[in-house]
Amino acid sequence: MKKRHLQYDIKEKVMKNAYELAETILKSRPDKNIELKSSDSFASIELYGTSACKKVQDTEFCECFHLENESGTGMITLYHVFPGIDLVYNDMHMEYCNKEQKPASGVMEINYCMEGRCECAFEQNEYGYIAAGDLSFCSLKKSGHLSEFPTSHYHGITITLDFSMITDEMKRILQLLSVNMEKISNISKPHSFTIIRANQLIEHIFSELYKVPEEIRYGYIRVKILELLLVLTGFELKKNNSEHVYFSEVQIDAIKRVHAFLMEHYREHYTIEELSVRYKMSPTVLKKCFKGVYGDSVYAYMKKYRLQMAECLLKENKLTIGEIASQIGYQNPNKFTSAFRTEYGMPPTEYRKKKTQESLNG
Repeated sequence: MKKRHLQYDIKEKVMKNAYELAETILKSRPDKNIELKSSDSFASIELYGTSACKKVQDTEFCECFHLENESGTGMITLYHVFPGIDLVYNDMHMEYCNKEQKPASGVMEINYCMEGRCECAFEQNEYGYIAAGDLSFCSLKKSGHLSEFPTSHYHGITITLDFSMITDEMKRILQLLSVNMEKISNISKPHSFTIIRANQLIEHIFSELYKVPEEIRYGYIRVKILELLLVLTGFELKKNNSEHVYFSEVQIDAIKRVHAFLMEHYREHYTIEELSVRYKMSPTVLKKCFKGVYGDSVYAYMKKYRLQMAECLLKENKLTIGEIASQIGYQNPNKFTSAFRTEYGMPPTEYRKKKTQESLNG
């Protein structure tokens, strides 16, 4: 009988502790209006530099900022999740958003790429890239970095961990959940930038953050942050396709000149050999570097770009199919039609009719 009472008391105590833990977590909400400790303190909005020029929304749970510079526009939505932990939704249609990021001691930046590509440059004149589904870890201790978007299109999530701002109470909560923040802080060491390529576990954690209804989003984000920290505690980089892949500044400068040249002469067709001679790069390095920066081979990238140009011309409804084919560099209209059908699921004539009808209906 005493044994039963003892088991009941233990169970009741465990449940009470669980309820107390849940209550503490829910109360651990950072005050977004609190003043920073000093001028050297880190704030997540600093990642976006002077591009974050206008706050367009400020609610109980989040702040929205409009970004704009000479390269385009963007929108970010910032959630203060726990003390020292922020999450930001990024919607970028610009070439870069910050050229002034300063070093921030004791801060880790985690980025998940949903769509597009993101480039990070470091003080050693090295460049790293993440693509759709990838997760990156970056320590801001030694240096700040620049963030650019090679395709002028990027949707993703940024999480910042400011270890100096995580309160003792929050540390106690994380310890009770078996989260090891010291191990997490070492993920990007000794490298300043670490990439984990797309896998099902990463997708499970982050993709659902784009599907959750607005009315429960804040609570859901908090649950997902705790899940991510717990997963990272047990994460083995060597077993999870991690990389420390960088390109040099010389390579990046050259490949961006190649890209600019191809954009200017998109109607013409150049071989890898011709480009490598023109820009004094070996064919192997040129192919690897171009794909690393822009996500596709030169051939696939230019084919997609030409078809996107054709799509725009079809919507304008001014040129014939043959004229459009010639305009984007196809000498044979039949080859253009075949390529367009493969990419868009219908021939250009049908696509034009569809868009014309949508315009009339709409």
